[in-house]
Amino acid sequence: MNYDAEINDFLVTLIELEAIERAALGIAKQVLDKGYASLSPKQEQVFDRYIIAEFTRERCERCGQAIPWSEMYDAYDNGGFCGFCAHMLSKDD
Repeated sequence: MNYDAEINDFLVTLIELEAIERAALGIAKQVLDKGYASLSPKQEQVFDRYIIAEFTRERCERCGQAIPWSEMYDAYDNGGFCGFCAHMLSKDD
């Protein structure tokens, strides 16, 4: 997976919300500072398991569209919905 500047805001959000800790926190900070390519294979495994696998959703559970990085934490928090579908579902309540 190619990690570049578009996930920086996502990582900052995870850090600010204290959603990650210990090794994952340090690794997220390293990715922000030095980039994903700076990680060792073991650090990549931790990053992929405790950050990417835990907090990202590739596609919206309702419409199937790709979820952009800018909506990624919200999708994690709301059960896997893109911003539009989350809004539409909230209107149904």
